[in-house]
Amino acid sequence: MNGRIAAAWAWWRDLWAGTEPPHILAILRILVSAVLLSDLYQVWRLHLIVPLWGPGDPGGFGNPDHQENVIELYRWFPADAHTARHAFAVLVVSLICVMVGWLAQPACLVAVLVYAQFAQVLPEADRGIDMMLRNVLLLLAFVPTGRFWGLDARIFGPLDRVPAWPRRLLILQIAAMYFLAGIQKTAVAWWPWGGYSALFIVLQDPAVARFPFQWLRPYYPITQLASAVTMAFECVAFLVPLVYLYRATRTKSGWLRAQFNRLDILRWWLPFGVALHLGIAATMQIGIFPWAMLGLYPAFFHPDELLRGVRRLDRYFGLSAR
Repeated sequence: MNGRIAAAWAWWRDLWAGTEPPHILAILRILVSAVLLSDLYQVWRLHLIVPLWGPGDPGGFGNPDHQENVIELYRWFPADAHTARHAFAVLVVSLICVMVGWLAQPACLVAVLVYAQFAQVLPEADRGIDMMLRNVLLLLAFVPTGRFWGLDARIFGPLDRVPAWPRRLLILQIAAMYFLAGIQKTAVAWWPWGGYSALFIVLQDPAVARFPFQWLRPYYPITQLASAVTMAFECVAFLVPLVYLYRATRTKSGWLRAQFNRLDILRWWLPFGVALHLGIAATMQIGIFPWAMLGLYPAFFHPDELLRGVRRLDRYFGLSAR
């Protein structure tokens, strides 16, 4: 029994161990911070800092200074509009530091803490994608990605290897998010007994649709197919971690492992995910969600795959010669 436990622990440890080049985590650092900064710019442009995250007296919807358990932001600092604006400024500055890679690790931690405080001020305004991006920032706080494609490389020296576990854990999180999003779609319009009418209904909603889509009525079967394929995409996401696991152990025997490696569902699953989010961005107004998700897709690729792709482009277009 002890031998089995030791073997299981060794397998689990090896699953998360190892290092890899820092390219992918550096790309994630830049993309995630850029998407969040664009979202915060919209908040500032629409004068929503105080309504979303300010105290009740100046007009804050969350009324955090009168809650039963007052959050730390308004317990430690005055409960006024200036505190909300200063906290917003701290969040913006920390995300800029993350993006340019200057003291990136503490900047990630500061951004997570302020971001989480804002989530407690008005939980109704905290979206699922906000929670996902906070998780990514927290993962990046454990890795010195600023020492690659960042100003930290000039201060502390460049970095050529980083731990592999944050990227692997992020793949698991993304797959879990997709799978849970699929099985938690309780509206009948997403399922066969509802005629797969969900996307058609959504595109007729002027609060969500980017353009009028009344012209879609003759093409209703196409929207049904899109709804069905979207559900399939999300519900098979639980297989994605198995794809990576069987890839890493392809030398072992087993019929299921051989079939996974032969089919390699990522070849169609990832392109469909990209097409899905681009389609959402083109047809719906739902904020940063599609761009934030696309910004996380580099996590699905090992840095060596990225470098091989760059070399192929280099050979094809002759970039080195130029």
